[in-house]
Amino acid sequence: MTEPITKLLASGIIKIAERPPQNPSGVAGAPFLTIPLIASDYEALTPAMWNAVYRAFGMPDRNVMVVADPEKTSTILDAFRGDARYRGGGCGVGFKGAVILHLDELTPLARAMGAVNIVKNAPAGHLTGDNTDGEGFARAIEQRFLARDTSLQGKHILILGAGETAVPIGAAVARHGAEVTFLNRTESKAEAAVEAVNQYLGYRAAIAGGRHLIPTFLPTADAVVAAIFDREDPAADAYSPLGEMARPVTAEAVAQNLAASMALLKSAKTDLIVTDVRLRREPPALVAQASALGLEAFDGKPMVVEQAIEAFWWLHGEMLERTGRTKAEVATIMREAAR
Repeated sequence: MTEPITKLLASGIIKIAERPPQNPSGVAGAPFLTIPLIASDYEALTPAMWNAVYRAFGMPDRNVMVVADPEKTSTILDAFRGDARYRGGGCGVGFKGAVILHLDELTPLARAMGAVNIVKNAPAGHLTGDNTDGEGFARAIEQRFLARDTSLQGKHILILGAGETAVPIGAAVARHGAEVTFLNRTESKAEAAVEAVNQYLGYRAAIAGGRHLIPTFLPTADAVVAAIFDREDPAADAYSPLGEMARPVTAEAVAQNLAASMALLKSAKTDLIVTDVRLRREPPALVAQASALGLEAFDGKPMVVEQAIEAFWWLHGEMLERTGRTKAEVATIMREAAR
């Protein structure tokens, strides 16, 4: 009998992602599977990191990233439930919110954030969702502050965006003591993000505004985080999230955007930390500009690594602890695999 996940692949509802380094070419012969879902193909590091741990620990699992349409989420998860090989897996952009209505349970954090980035399958097909994105980012940026002999405590973190990645980031850095400002093109979404964060934490840790307030808030920020996610668009990727991102994308519009972005960066603190949490072949425009000015800047890779460590341990940790394995070992292996 053909397993449900194999049927999904044969039908084309899910397809093996081609661009993630070291992504396996199929699922045949794997006793257990973890399957990250992404809406568009990109250079994701998940398969390389997770499979490195599986090999090092002698686990019979295989992590295989697939591309699918979030509109097919119900069909996909029904098949996953019915396949004895499926242990769980990640939810990338497009699926973080889409899976929620089709899961059996959410952790309190995932429910409050309205986004899931990791799913766990119980033996009876009971699917639970959690979110490690925010904590992964907080750990990544905290390391930058610790290297300066300081911490997130009391820092002003300016977040551009208010979606399924931005909200968990805001909650996590606020939980580490930061003051958070969400700015978004649709101001009502920024207000909703603030409400979710403040309600989850139980105190007023965040404020909201529109993108027109970037010149007001950037000069006081200790870090600016661009967490604006669309499906990969090579033309739109030429823009910096600090400037206007006009449609259609033209060379003139890009030039104006980059000039405005550079002027804003020059108004910022000289020790500003800049990050765009997208993962691309080349550094995102904002990261490239900040680096050119000598500012500390990084893309989504540190967050991807740190959230993967948390997600892997949430999924497998209880079992691994019984064999004497530790989260620290997982972290060492994943960080090396992501280099």
